[in-house]
Amino acid sequence: MKTLIRRLFILFFCFISLLLIAQEKQSYKIDLKIKGLEDSVLYLANYYGDKTYLVDTAYRKGKYNYVFEDKKNLDGGIYIVIGQAKNSIFDCLISDNQELKFDSDMDNLVEKMKVKGSNENALFFDYLAYSNLVFIELKAYQLRLKSLPKQNDSVQIIQEKIQNLNQDILDYKEDIIEAYPDTFISHFFLAMKSPVAEQLKSTNRQDSINAFRYFKKHYWDYFNFDDDRLIRTPIFHSKLEYYFNVMAHPTPDSLILEIDDFLGRVPEKSELFKHSLWHLTLKFDQSNMMGYDAILVHLTDNYYSKGKAPWLNIDVLNNLLTEADRRRNSLIGKQAPNLVMQSLDLNTISLYSIDKEYIIIYFWDPKCGHCKEETPKLSQFYKQNAKKYDLEVFSVCADTNMQQMKTYISDNKLDWINVNGTRSYTYDFHELYNMYSIPFIFVLDKNKTIIAKQINSDQLADFIKDYEIQKEKKE
Repeated sequence: MKTLIRRLFILFFCFISLLLIAQEKQSYKIDLKIKGLEDSVLYLANYYGDKTYLVDTAYRKGKYNYVFEDKKNLDGGIYIVIGQAKNSIFDCLISDNQELKFDSDMDNLVEKMKVKGSNENALFFDYLAYSNLVFIELKAYQLRLKSLPKQNDSVQIIQEKIQNLNQDILDYKEDIIEAYPDTFISHFFLAMKSPVAEQLKSTNRQDSINAFRYFKKHYWDYFNFDDDRLIRTPIFHSKLEYYFNVMAHPTPDSLILEIDDFLGRVPEKSELFKHSLWHLTLKFDQSNMMGYDAILVHLTDNYYSKGKAPWLNIDVLNNLLTEADRRRNSLIGKQAPNLVMQSLDLNTISLYSIDKEYIIIYFWDPKCGHCKEETPKLSQFYKQNAKKYDLEVFSVCADTNMQQMKTYISDNKLDWINVNGTRSYTYDFHELYNMYSIPFIFVLDKNKTIIAKQINSDQLADFIKDYEIQKEKKE
């Protein structure tokens, strides 16, 4: 660690002059000399969220020499030098000064790396070299640990050595953060940091709950949302995904609160905000989880329709607004739109006239292959549970052929309420329920509130049973 402290002290005096030079430059030039590298061409790419993007190409000049350059600055972040076989050769930091030289040897690339023009990269490769040495020790201790019986006296000693080595790596990064708190490398290391371990120790269930709450509350404490360069690192997206996959409660209402809270931390004009908003929109909209369509409606109403995504293509924006409007009438928790349609005997039947504890709206078509599988299952469920749960099925046939509908209903003995969707006295049911595929099931409570949607017949019994339990708890 003394070597690191001396290096930090020396590099401190170099930063100011390099920053002043960088402020005047509006171009980049990255010289590489990597002994033993025979590739005829190299590529420069940057991370962005969960992807990487090609930025530049460099052809070999002479022996082992390559140059990436352009008359414009690179956006700050972590960049990857990639070989002609699409293999990653090394990562580097792009920050303020963008006139850089990297000199090394493929025989031991990280440890032999010499950097000019970037003290942050010098620190970065020193850290990588140190980490590699520690990793070799860690791997040896871990293999030793696996070979020992759990009761062996050496187990605790080896575990302590492993813990100390891991702590050494953390301390190494902390020294850099303390010496250069406003640099990109420090923000990068801080973004990797988790809440203080001592606060997370647990011995029982309540301690585990408290530890989880503490971890969640402080999850973003060390992340600098004002540094847009962090979008071009492999850290941000994985951290974002972990939070919403593991830390956030997966119900739609909870996720909406979590998304608002998170986006409230991020500057609206930043790349971090742009990526987060769009990624979370796609993430939850592409999910098959019931009720997640409410998330798109919320994001559209509170972000997209309010001009908080000026980067979005106007056609895409209009499609989002249209889709949100289609969905909002049939969200879980909303009162189901009324349907007034003709029955088999041409009488008028209103959905709202049904007085039952539960109503299942079933959209189907006798020619639909999936409907032919789903309808018998729903019929069996209905016969077994109609009286038990005081429920009724409001079956809406989408076929215009009344005779074909009657024949199918008679052959399959579907003795629930049957109506023809094409003979409607209310607005088009496709629009009212945002229903463009069949079969499709909605479940309503006695107040005609939508409590489930896009659910299969074989899930209905468990759903209503669980719903009854939750209802009793609330009462």
